[in-house]
Amino acid sequence: MSFKIILILILTIIVSSKDIILLGDSRFCGIAYSLMGFKYTKVTKYYGTGSNIISSSSKNYWGHNIKVVAEVGASVYSFLKASSDLSNGVKKILGTSKPGTIVLLWLGVNNLNSGATFDYYKQLALQYKKLKFYAVSVTGIVQSIVKTISNETIKKFNTDLKNKIKSNQIANLRYKSILNKGNPIEIASNKKVIGTINSSTSKDGLHYSTVLYKAIFQAMVNGIK
Repeated sequence: MSFKIILILILTIIVSSKDIILLGDSRFCGIAYSLMGFKYTKVTKYYGTGSNIISSSSKNYWGHNIKVVAEVGASVYSFLKASSDLSNGVKKILGTSKPGTIVLLWLGVNNLNSGATFDYYKQLALQYKKLKFYAVSVTGIVQSIVKTISNETIKKFNTDLKNKIKSNQIANLRYKSILNKGNPIEIASNKKVIGTINSSTSKDGLHYSTVLYKAIFQAMVNGIK
């Protein structure tokens, strides 16, 4: 391989490399732990029990610099609780991030309230105007295993959230669909299905296998700028 080709490849990696913050619930914990090697810590404030991953130290994954603010069982209300691990983590990590940093927002499955979720996303976008926020569509569950919520409710949540973001036109807040035509159980990237949520890829019906998490993360980062 010639020096010129090697140089082009290096420059391509540098240009495409992004600073990304994962902000969400146990599903982002799963991605951060299983794919990127982040470690869980015990929640010290608000819930007092359970686990989270809050890291201001980045790890490199697929050429991207990743930081995490996520907690098992979290919803927007967890992040809004004053002096919680999550709210403190947001202030520390988002507050010190350089302009252009991408924040992937992935909340909702623990509380399918599109209004409250949008309000929190809007609050973040207006507070941290130099960061780029992407509200990621909530992915589905295995209906035969999980009885407390439904894929139809998840689909409606995503539609409502998308419409709220579109109608409010906040410059640094966009909706990011990772689903095939809005179907909560089909993960898509470049209009191709790259993963399906079923009893093989989700043993508890709510969280996913490492292979599916990888497909989900691929769909998330594809096309973001």
